[in-house]
Amino acid sequence: MAGKNLDYWYDEQIKRYLLQLVRVFSNFQVREYTSNGVNYNRVPCRYSDASRMVSLLLKNNSENILNNVPQITVGVQSIQPARDRAQDPFLQDTQQVAEREWDAQNGVYTSNQGNLYTTKRYMPVPYNLTIQVDIWTSNTDQKLQLLEQIFVLFNPSIQLQSNDNPLDWSSVFEVEMTDIQWSSRSLPQGVDEQLDIATLTFAVPIWISPPAKVQRQKIIQQIVNDIYKTASVADLGYDQAYFDFFGSLDADAQVIVSPGNLNVAVDSNSATLTRSGETALVWSDLIEMQGELSDVSRLELNISSDIDDRDIIVTGRVTVNPIEPTKLIFNLDPDTLPSSSLNSVDKIIDPGNSRPGNGLPAATLGQRYLITEDIIPAFTEWGFEANANDIIEYNGTTWTVTFNSQAVTNQEWVTNDFTNQQYRWTGAEWISSWQGTYNPGFWRLIL
Repeated sequence: MAGKNLDYWYDEQIKRYLLQLVRVFSNFQVREYTSNGVNYNRVPCRYSDASRMVSLLLKNNSENILNNVPQITVGVQSIQPARDRAQDPFLQDTQQVAEREWDAQNGVYTSNQGNLYTTKRYMPVPYNLTIQVDIWTSNTDQKLQLLEQIFVLFNPSIQLQSNDNPLDWSSVFEVEMTDIQWSSRSLPQGVDEQLDIATLTFAVPIWISPPAKVQRQKIIQQIVNDIYKTASVADLGYDQAYFDFFGSLDADAQVIVSPGNLNVAVDSNSATLTRSGETALVWSDLIEMQGELSDVSRLELNISSDIDDRDIIVTGRVTVNPIEPTKLIFNLDPDTLPSSSLNSVDKIIDPGNSRPGNGLPAATLGQRYLITEDIIPAFTEWGFEANANDIIEYNGTTWTVTFNSQAVTNQEWVTNDFTNQQYRWTGAEWISSWQGTYNPGFWRLIL
C-alpha cells in the first residue's frame, strides 16, 4: 500500500532448513586402517558457501593449503517458486492454545491451566529448494563408504521436521535425492592429483510462512451483563407465564458468571488473589484478561454464607499496588457495611489484663466492652462473672452482661469504636464482618 511500509521481520526460516540438512550429513563415518588398528573417523559437514574471511582463516592465510578430505559440503543450487503447490494465499487459520500455569516462585509449570492464546496463522508460500551435496574424497574407497551409507538412508527420500512448534503447519518437509554425479574428474583420470568430488542433488519442497498473529485471550473470569427492564416482562418479549424464571427484573439487575477457581483474601487495606492450596497470584494476569483498572473499579464481597444470597454485599475501591503485584490496594466503603444490630462497644479487651482503673478508664455509666476471656471471681475489680465473647456494660452501679454468648445463636453485628471495625457474631465466635478469605462465587471484580 502506498505510503506505508511493512514492519521488518526475519525468522531465519531458510537458514533453519539449511541447518537441518547439514545435520543430516554430519554423522557419517569412514573406516581407516592404521598401524594401531581400525579407526572410524567422522566426516565433517559444512555449508559450502562459506564467508571469504572464514575460509581464509581456515587456510592459515595461505593459498598453498589444500582442503582436508574426506568432507561433505551442502549448498543451495537453486530456489524456485512452487506454483503447483500454491494454495489460497488469503487463507487464515485460527487456533486456540492453552499453556500450563507457570509457578514463578518455584520455577516450574503446574498442572493447572495458565494463559490462553489465540493464534491466527496465514497461508505459507511454497518454494522448491534444490540442494547440492558434494562429497570430497581422496580415494575411491572413501567415496564408496560414504555413498553407500547415504544411498541406504535416502530410499528415495526422508522426512524431517524444521522445528518443534506444534502450531507450525509447515514444519514437516521431505528431502528427496533426484540426481547423482559420480565424479568431478574426467576420464581417463591419468595422474591428475585433483580431489575427487561426487555430487548428489536433492529436491526439498519448503514453505516460507508469514508472521502469525498471537493474542492473549480475554478469558472469562467475571461476566457482568446489564439486563434492563422496560415497562414489564411482556415488553421484553417474554410470556407472563415465565416471569418466575426471570424473577423480579430490577432496572440494574446483573448476571454474573465466575468459572475461575480463585479466592480473594481481604484485610484492612489490601486484597490478595489466591488459588486453593497455592501461593498468591499476580493480579495483572487476571485483570489484563478483562481490561484494566479504572478510577471506579471496585471489589464486591458477598459476606453471607449462602452463595445465592446477595442481600449483604460489601464493596470497596481497588487500585494497583506498585510494590506488591499480588495485592490490590483496597479501600472499604463503610456505607456498604450492614447496620449493627447491637450498640457499639468501647473496646475489645482481655478482662484479666485490662480492668477499670488498671489499663482501662474508671467505670462510668454506659461503658461497654467485648471480652475475649472469662471473668472469674479472682478478678475482684469487676465484681461479677461473665463468659468469653460476652458484651458487658456498666449501669452506673455494677457491671452486667448485655450480650450472653452462651444463649445467642442468631447472627448479630457490633462495631468496635476503638478501631472503628465491625464484627459479626456467628453463633459461636466473633469474626470480622468483612475481612477474610472469599471463595469463588463470593466475590467479583468490577472494572
